[in-house]
Amino acid sequence: MTGHPSRNADRDLDVWVQEVTEDWRMPRLRSDEAPWQVRLDRSASAARFAPASLSRTVGAVAAAAVLILVSVMLIRSLPAGPEPGPGGRGTDTGSTTSPGPDPSPPAETSPAASPSPAGDTVPRGEGSDALFSLSIQADRGHYAADAPIEIDTTLRYIGDARTTVTSSGAGLVVFSIEQLDGPVDASAGRDLDCARFDYRPGEEEPVEFQKSGGYSNDDPMADFWRTFFTDPQLRLPAGEYRITARANYYVGAECASGREQVVEASVVIVVE
Repeated sequence: MTGHPSRNADRDLDVWVQEVTEDWRMPRLRSDEAPWQVRLDRSASAARFAPASLSRTVGAVAAAAVLILVSVMLIRSLPAGPEPGPGGRGTDTGSTTSPGPDPSPPAETSPAASPSPAGDTVPRGEGSDALFSLSIQADRGHYAADAPIEIDTTLRYIGDARTTVTSSGAGLVVFSIEQLDGPVDASAGRDLDCARFDYRPGEEEPVEFQKSGGYSNDDPMADFWRTFFTDPQLRLPAGEYRITARANYYVGAECASGREQVVEASVVIVVE
């Protein structure tokens, strides 16, 4: 039998495509109607370009559209990912990875000042009374153990008129050394003789550093003191020291007459 499908069959096929497109469901058939597959086969054998083939194509497109719609709905129903942090999407802000080079030109910066070496600090001390100004200075603040230590001292007369004073024959100024964190203690000592010294206003005199003091042979530090006083240079073991210059004098031409005057100046150094 090679007849064409009835118009009712074509109409029913259009209805089926429409229902599939809208609801994606298979319409029910009456018991006396031929199955849909038989109807489709019948339509396909009638003509290659029959309306049934067009309807099948439309149905396939409609089914694909329904699948795409369902996929989109499923994707939208998934939980949204976290918002990008300060480091950008996908960047772990806690990561220690270094960022890439900054394309912007570097800002101009002033060169940092070089730190001064620890030994460059020059300690200086001063003291004065109505007649004299006394200053003392070390050549640096830090020394290596047993390195020579240079001490510069100046005595300046600041009175308004000429004057005469008396003191030890070795001069007005003597020195002492005190270890602030140890046993070294070289007290200032002077000769008991007496001499007169005349000064004019503004007169200055440099004072050479001299060691003074004494020790006994049974002193636990006798070996140290023996080496200390024999060495013409000032050398000290590791420690912190106060070195003091002291000017002692009496006003007037008579030895040890009146009240003794004392002017002191000191510096602190560190031997490492």
